Amino acid sequence: MNTIYLPNGIWQYDSNTKLGPRGGFGVVFAGYSEKLGEVAVKEITQEAQREIRIADELLNREYQYVIPIYDAGQDTESGKNYLVMAKAQKSLQDEIKIKPKFEDHEAVSILLQIVNGLLEVPSLVHRDLKPGNVLFHSGVWKIADFGIAKFIEESTSLKTLRECLTPSYAAPEQWNLEHPTNAVDIYALGCIAFTLLIGTPPFLGTPEELKEQHLYQQPPISKITNSRLQTLVGMMLRKNPITRPSLGRVKNQLGQLIVSGDHNPSSGLQALSLAAAKIAENSSKEEARELSAKSVEERRKTIAREAQEILLQIVETLFQRIQDHAPNAIVSTSAKTFGGYAPFPNRSIVLGDAELSFDFVRFSTIPTDGFQRSGWDVLTGVIARVSQKTREPYIWSANLWYTNLGKGQEYRWWEVSYMTSPLMRSHPVYEPYAEENISNADLAASPVMAHVQFGSKPKLIDDEYTEAFCDRWAELLAKAVNGQLRFPSHLPID
Repeated sequence: MNTIYLPNGIWQYDSNTKLGPRGGFGVVFAGYSEKLGEVAVKEITQEAQREIRIADELLNREYQYVIPIYDAGQDTESGKNYLVMAKAQKSLQDEIKIKPKFEDHEAVSILLQIVNGLLEVPSLVHRDLKPGNVLFHSGVWKIADFGIAKFIEESTSLKTLRECLTPSYAAPEQWNLEHPTNAVDIYALGCIAFTLLIGTPPFLGTPEELKEQHLYQQPPISKITNSRLQTLVGMMLRKNPITRPSLGRVKNQLGQLIVSGDHNPSSGLQALSLAAAKIAENSSKEEARELSAKSVEERRKTIAREAQEILLQIVETLFQRIQDHAPNAIVSTSAKTFGGYAPFPNRSIVLGDAELSFDFVRFSTIPTDGFQRSGWDVLTGVIARVSQKTREPYIWSANLWYTNLGKGQEYRWWEVSYMTSPLMRSHPVYEPYAEENISNADLAASPVMAHVQFGSKPKLIDDEYTEAFCDRWAELLAKAVNGQLRFPSHLPID
C-alpha cells in the first residue's frame, strides 16, 4: 500500500488495483482511510493541476447526486497531486455492459438523477459526461470526475481539452474548439439517454467518423419507440447549442414522465406525441452542418433559419391535423424573398371561407438592435393569421417570436398578440393583432406605458407546448369557417 499525506489527512492506496480505465487526466486506485474505510484515490497528471482547484469547490460539500470528495492536493512526500473520493459500487458503463438496454422508466429515473447532479453544481460545465463518469453510490446514481470541467467564465486550452474528449459523447461545438457552455452537458445527456434506450450511442465509428457524424449527421432518434422520450432526446441532440433545452426544462420533462407514469400515452395523445417527435427529428436536419458564421449577423441568420425549420415542422403538423379532420382543406405555399434573403415560403390552409396563414418572410431575420427598449433578443419571427371572409369579416392574428424574452434564458418560440391601449381614442378594426412594426412590438414588451400593449401573455408554442398551440389555432380556424370569429369579450385575453 502506498501512503500519501494530503491537506486533510493521511490516505493509503493500492497501485496494483485500478478502479476503471485510465482517464484523460489521471488514474483511479482502490484506497483506504482509517476514518472512512474504503475510498477511491485518483493520481492526477501534471497537465491536470487545475482539477485540484475544481475539487476544492466540491470538497466536503453535501451533494446528493455528486460523488463526495474528501481531500485534494499535493502529497508532501512525493510531490504528486491526488484526489480522494468516495468509492462507488459500480459505474453506469458497468451496468450497460451487463444490461445493454433499459426499460423506459429505468432510463428516465437514471437520467433524472444525472440532471439533478448537474444542477447541484450549476457553475461547472462537466465537459466529459458519459456512462463511465456516472457512478452508483449509496443507492443513488451520482456524477463523478470533473477532470476536465471548468468554471463557465474561466478560459482554458481548448486544444488540450479536445484531446481528452470521449468521441461518442462529445458535442459538435467541442469538436469545433468552441468555448463550451452547459449545453455540451445537455448534448452528452442526450447521447447517454440514447445509449440507455437503444443499447449503443447515437453514432458509432472511429474518432474521425464520429466527429463527422456529430457535426453533420442527423441522430437516428426514430429508433426510440417511446415518442415522448424520442422528442426529448431529439431536442437534447440538436447541433446548435442555443436550440437545446435547459437543464431545468429537461428535469421538468423527465419529472412529468415519472409522476404521470405515462410512458405509453393513449391513442390520441400518442398520435400527437409522434407528431412532436417528428418535429424534433426533422429540425436537426437543417442544423446538421458546421456553424462557423463569420459575423454576428451571419450567425444570427444561421440560427434564425434553424429556428424557422423547427416552426415549419410545427405548422406542417398543425396543417396535417386539420386535413385529417377536414380532408377538403387546401394547403398552399407562396415562395418570396425579402431583402435578398430567401427564407421558408409562406404557408396557408383554406377551408370554406376561412384561411389560416403563416408569414415566414416578413420577419425572417431581425437585426441585433431590433428590440432595444425591452431587451428581448429576437432572432426571427412569423405572423400567424386567421381570416374570416364571410359577410362579417374578421382577422385574428399574432406574432410568433423566437426569443429569450431578454432574461438570459434559452431561445424558444413564443406566441405574442397585441392590442391598442384603452387610453387611445382610435383602435384598429381587428384585435388582438400581429404587430408588423418591430418598434411597436419592442415598446409593448418594454416596462414603459405605451400605446401598444400585449393582447395576451406570451405563450410557449414549441416542443411540449405544440399540442396546445395546434388546438388553439385549429379552434380559431373552425370559428372562422362557421363565421363565428368575433372581437374577444375582453382584452387582454389573459
